Amino acid sequence: MSIQQPISIIGAGIGGLALSRCLLRRGIPSVLYERASSPTRHRYGITLHEWAYRPLLKVLEMDEDVFKKRTAVTGETEADVNHQTGSNAMDPPKLGDRGKAGSCRAHRAKLEDLLREGLDIRWNHGLERLELDRTGVILHMQEGQSIERSCVVGADGVHANSRRSILPDIKPTILPFVAFNGKRWIPKQIFGALYLPALNGSFKLERRKNNARLHISINEIYGDSVSINWIYSRAAQEPSDPLFKPNRPLTGATDIPEKFYQEIRGLIDLSQPFADVFDEDKLRKEKVLSWLMRTVEIPLPELQRLAEKGVFLMGDSLHAQPILGGEGANVAIMDGIELADHIANNGIKGMSNWYRNKYLSWSDGVERSREAIREMHI
Repeated sequence: MSIQQPISIIGAGIGGLALSRCLLRRGIPSVLYERASSPTRHRYGITLHEWAYRPLLKVLEMDEDVFKKRTAVTGETEADVNHQTGSNAMDPPKLGDRGKAGSCRAHRAKLEDLLREGLDIRWNHGLERLELDRTGVILHMQEGQSIERSCVVGADGVHANSRRSILPDIKPTILPFVAFNGKRWIPKQIFGALYLPALNGSFKLERRKNNARLHISINEIYGDSVSINWIYSRAAQEPSDPLFKPNRPLTGATDIPEKFYQEIRGLIDLSQPFADVFDEDKLRKEKVLSWLMRTVEIPLPELQRLAEKGVFLMGDSLHAQPILGGEGANVAIMDGIELADHIANNGIKGMSNWYRNKYLSWSDGVERSREAIREMHI
């Protein structure tokens, strides 16, 4: 189906990139508008499930083994790790495939680099707001530019300006959980001594201590170091919890209460590598982020009303799942693939039907993510 004017996609994250790449393969023009001035280096690992990445292989026209090598958290340096540590545990197939059946570990920056190939991305083009008029949609950009379009897709995440400007009453729900996150570069010698024996070929470790969930996972290997990601999380405590601040501003993510470090201090008798990661003195010297677990749900009639105006939402801007327990990246990929297929086969006029067909599965996905994070912290 011929579409003359490029489809405008707000946000060059995984979902927006997947949509644009799928449209490109279908011969449908699109332009991505991204507020960042250059590609963001998301240097951490994510879990991809085969129900999401295998359909993507057809779009990329890529063999599964090639895809896994292009996006692996390990690079060309895993042989160096084995040499220095005397271990073969960093063998990429073992590290990439162990975990849930049918899943693999991918480096987000590498995945986004792969998806960006051949796409028209306008960097430093942040959306200020959308305006609906009789002829279409006007994109008011943060740098002052106004762009008229007949079709706009908001893929700009849980804090989407695309959604907030046209559905101001729809706000994320904050789930009652406390979560703190950080990253650390570990010298290979230390990694080989403390981390590899416990990992035993996997890419992550988890355990419970003092009603908290402790998580360690591998982000990437680079040079003489290994990047790891850690998460400290637990259910919020009633009636008031000094670590649970659902009304904090976005800029408050780096304001870490002293109570957090007190709880870390109470994690005594940890085995390695948990004792190395959750060390109070080390954490005080590093960047720690406070996460809020958010979900988003939008009534179907609102989505259909916007579709009639040429505005569509997808991914976290439409049905966000919490970082812990959610499948945000996987669902965003599938949204991109399926939305592109629908546009190619039916044009943008039939989007109300797409929403109606997908809405129940989105709602079920959000509810499953809520249940998953509850079960993680029982």
